[in-house]
Amino acid sequence: MIFREYYSQIVTIINECPIVTHFSIEFDEIDTFVGYLKGTLELIDASVLHFMEFVEIKNDSITLVKYKYQWQFENGDLITRWDNVPHHREIATFPHHMHDNKGVSECPNIDLKAVIEVIMDKTVD
Repeated sequence: MIFREYYSQIVTIINECPIVTHFSIEFDEIDTFVGYLKGTLELIDASVLHFMEFVEIKNDSITLVKYKYQWQFENGDLITRWDNVPHHREIATFPHHMHDNKGVSECPNIDLKAVIEVIMDKTVD
């Protein structure tokens, strides 16, 4: 797999998501196997998901070197943010963690598809 194929997979995931009403996505292909994605998904409940991924692909294995997925209300208030910024060493899943109105908590390594699934579960309820 090359970065452009990964980008195409992400666009397909977004296009097939029933809760996305509009999206924008930028990508910067650093080389054939390394790139940066940044985007915004507008959702049916008027909330928004901003995301960023710095991706490296080696031997068809995708590594999200850096990521941030910030789900927020239309007014900008945080619902949940998942990221791997290495600043919460006390978390068992370090550097992977999430922020919400309860603070910072453990979170396994996550990707855009999994974040969308979490959001779908919470918006459909």
